Amino acid sequence: MPNETTYDAIVVGAGPAGARTAAVLAQRGLHVAIVERNPEPGYPTHCTGIVSAECFKHYELPESLIIQPIQSFVLRSPSGRGATVQRKAIQAYVLDRPAMDRLFVERAMSAGAELITSTNVADITWTGTGIEAQADRAGTSFTISAHAAVIATGFGGKLPRKAGLDAPGDLLSGCQVVVEATGVDELEVMTGQAYGEGGFGWLVPWKPGLALTGLMTRRGTMNYLRDQVARLQAEGRIGTVREAYRCRAIPIGASSHTVANGVVGVGDAIGLVKPTSGGGIYFGLLSADLAAPILADAIWAGDLSASRLAAYEIEWRNLLDAEIKLGKALRALIEQLPDSLVEQMHRLLGVPGLKRLLVREAPSFDWHSGPLISFLAKLQQKTDEATPGVG
Repeated sequence: MPNETTYDAIVVGAGPAGARTAAVLAQRGLHVAIVERNPEPGYPTHCTGIVSAECFKHYELPESLIIQPIQSFVLRSPSGRGATVQRKAIQAYVLDRPAMDRLFVERAMSAGAELITSTNVADITWTGTGIEAQADRAGTSFTISAHAAVIATGFGGKLPRKAGLDAPGDLLSGCQVVVEATGVDELEVMTGQAYGEGGFGWLVPWKPGLALTGLMTRRGTMNYLRDQVARLQAEGRIGTVREAYRCRAIPIGASSHTVANGVVGVGDAIGLVKPTSGGGIYFGLLSADLAAPILADAIWAGDLSASRLAAYEIEWRNLLDAEIKLGKALRALIEQLPDSLVEQMHRLLGVPGLKRLLVREAPSFDWHSGPLISFLAKLQQKTDEATPGVG
C-alpha cells in the first residue's frame, strides 16, 4: 500500500518517460507517486537499450551505463550480403537498460517522488475536480486520489482508453533473445522477406561473450525469430540462447487524442515511437519534458480540463509529429519493396558515391525519416537506371 492515497499527481509506469515526468513534477514542488505494476523498475526487459548520442548527452547519462558504443553498422541484404556504413563520430550507445530505468526512477525519488511497486492500476476516472485510480496490490484493492494522472504504461493494455485517451491504430511486434556469441563487434541490421512483411532483424554486441538478436515484424514474430536464431547458429555466428525477452507490441503512428480531463499520456503509451526502428526512449523522454511543466501549471492553477492540457498535445506534435508521420510513410514504402529490388539497391551501396550519400542523407540517429526517404528515392532511381528494361 502507498504511504498515502492522495497526491497532486500519479504517474502510472516507471519506465524512462514516466520517471522523467515524475522527476520534473516533483522538482516543481508537487506531491507525486510513481505506480509500477512490477516489483522492480526495469524488469522485465524487452528492449535493446539503444539510445542516440544526442539523447545520452541531453539527459546527462553516466558512462557506467554504456555496454557498447555504436559508430558503424552493417546493413545486410536479403541474401546476407553486408555493407558497412561508417560514421566519423559515435552515433549511439547500447546501454544497460534496467540500470538506466533505475537511474531515472532514482532521480525522481531524489526530487521527492514516491515509488509504489507491485501495484496495478486497472482504471482511472475523472471526478470533476481530480482523478481516482482503482489499484490492486497482492489481491487488495484500494483507491488512489490525485489532481491528475500521467499514463506512461508503454503500449498495450486497456488503461489509456479507460482514462480517455485513444490507442494508435497500427502496430508491429518485436522480440529478442540473449545469445552466446563472440566476434560480434558492431550492430547488424538484416532485411528481407525472411523477417516478414516490412520486418527486419538485428544482431547487437552486448556484454562479454553475449549478443542480442531479435526482429520486428507485422505478425508471426516468434516463428520468424526461431528461424533467425537457427540461421545464425547454422552459420556459427551465435551459440546457445541464454534468455528470451517477452514479445511486445510496437505502435506505428501516434494516438489522435493524448489528453483528457485530468490525464495526459507520454511515450509509447500514446505511440511516440520511431516507426522505422521501433525505438521510443528518446521520444518518450522528450514528451515527458513537454508534459510535466504544462501539467504542473494546470495543477497549480486548479484547472485540469482537457482544453487546458491540450497545450501539451500541441507542443509534442510540433516537435515529433512530422518525424513520426514521415517514419510511417517510410515504413509503408519499405514494406512494398520485393527482395529482388532490395538486393539490387543493396549492391549499389558498393558504389562509393552512393555510400557517401547514405552517410550524408542520414544526419541523425533520431531525426532520419525525411532524409532516408530522399535517399531511398535516389537509390531506387539508380537501380532503375542500372536495370535493363526498366523505364
